[in-house]
Amino acid sequence: MIIPALNEERNIKACIESAKKLNLLEIIVVDGGSTDRTKEIAMNAGAIVVKSPKGRGVQMNKGASLARGEILLFLHADTLISEEVSSLFHPDPERDSGDSRSQEMLKRPMKQVQSKVQNDILGKYIGGFFKLKFDDDSLSTRLVELFANIRSRLFLLPYGDQAMFIRRDTFEKIGGFREYPFLEDIDMALRLRKIGSLKYIPLPVTASVRRIKKGYPLSPIPSSLRNVAIVLLFILGISPYKLIKFYR
Repeated sequence: MIIPALNEERNIKACIESAKKLNLLEIIVVDGGSTDRTKEIAMNAGAIVVKSPKGRGVQMNKGASLARGEILLFLHADTLISEEVSSLFHPDPERDSGDSRSQEMLKRPMKQVQSKVQNDILGKYIGGFFKLKFDDDSLSTRLVELFANIRSRLFLLPYGDQAMFIRRDTFEKIGGFREYPFLEDIDMALRLRKIGSLKYIPLPVTASVRRIKKGYPLSPIPSSLRNVAIVLLFILGISPYKLIKFYR
């Protein structure tokens, strides 16, 4: 797992602790020059911490170059892996006590369970992403969440906070992320769609609402509409270097 971070001391520990539920080969935090305690907290939480120039695309490419796994999972520092996602790798014997298939999986070593999950998904797909959930229960946020999931599922066009995962061979084939000031996630999804299929997994990861909730009533809705407009302009060929001024 690769986590790009910049001044995320409030979120990085919870992010890493949630990632540990997946029993991953490694958790790499790529710090883009934090001036707070992000690096220290990440190391104390058990992550491998490396330095990089600032920029999410730059940072994720750096992490991918150091990762040892055949599947690259990219997680934003303010996003959490849910219990539902971790259950892919850790079936619950009480919840699934009546399911003979789950009972059979529980008898296998954990590496075999993980391998089966990976083969079931990545045998057919070059990568994928998870259902989006925000850490806010307001009606406006839930509406944004609903339409974001409909959009990403129908068009296979997720945002980066949906925990995208990519096969290493595919990632290297397309040259990794483009080092844009933003929209590197949309650009990656567009390029991936041209060479293979992405898998939408209807299990949630929980993202912070901070980027779309601005402190006034219903603020997530206009913030989300702005983001959709930016994506459409990007798809139509407008440079992210020009579009960034509308995002800030």
